[in-house]
Amino acid sequence: MLGLICIAVICVCIISVIENRKLIVTKYQIRSEKIPSCFDGKKIMVLADLHNVSFGNNNEKLIQRIQSEKPDCIILAGDMIVSKENGTYRVPANLIKELSGECNIYYVKGNHELRVAAEPEKYGSFWKDYREEIKDYVRFLDNTYVDLHDILGDNMENSTNSIRLYGLDIAGEYYQRFRREPMEPEYLTEKLGRPEKDNYNILVAHHPLYFESYAGWGADLVISGHLHGGMVRLPWLGGLVSPTVQFFPKYDRGEYQLDNSTLLLSAGLGNHTFKIRVNNLPELMLVELGTVDKK
Repeated sequence: MLGLICIAVICVCIISVIENRKLIVTKYQIRSEKIPSCFDGKKIMVLADLHNVSFGNNNEKLIQRIQSEKPDCIILAGDMIVSKENGTYRVPANLIKELSGECNIYYVKGNHELRVAAEPEKYGSFWKDYREEIKDYVRFLDNTYVDLHDILGDNMENSTNSIRLYGLDIAGEYYQRFRREPMEPEYLTEKLGRPEKDNYNILVAHHPLYFESYAGWGADLVISGHLHGGMVRLPWLGGLVSPTVQFFPKYDRGEYQLDNSTLLLSAGLGNHTFKIRVNNLPELMLVELGTVDKK
């Protein structure tokens, strides 16, 4: 029995080494009568959970894949870094600078960014220095929003209403391991205000397991990461375990629907601590927007 366990562990390690070096682009088409026609065909590239990983020398492979898709804007959906004492932000900072000439970049914090920002006594000036270095290349959405007129280019004057992009920071207590802290209905309203129903509202929220709360708040589209696709994906069962040490999480990777809300959940690009991926390739998400005729 011990021999079989050792063989299984070795196989998982070998598969993980191979898979962690690969990269896929998962494409989604999002259609809604609330999306103005001038946004039809516009593309949003989503990067989540990079965790300081580099695909090729200076992330050349990752940059080439992003550039080949010609996105109209880029969303960084959190955990581009790893929160560790004396840690580094060099990989994501260099990546952001390289991508900044392509289109606008919007940055929403994940639990690792939230941790280093909230605990300077432990992490020193990590977050301050990192933010200062990239501030001219990204727009941070810290419980704020932006109207995405900028991706329209020459068609901007044709837009009568817009797509509103929100970035959510939630308290560290919602990222606890072994349990899920209840989220009160008014929590998101206190953080973000109330969304305008006539706009198409995109919410970037790193933690996906509160999808019900996001949908109840009024998000038409939720973009998340955090769960690394469940690390090990089993046929018919999905992701095995979440970073919060919950087995077979309800949401792990892919597209989910709840009433009028859609969740797109990235499997992420990197890992930290346990660098395990089985049947779960690192992922970029490309979201193509489109409108439909009102009934």
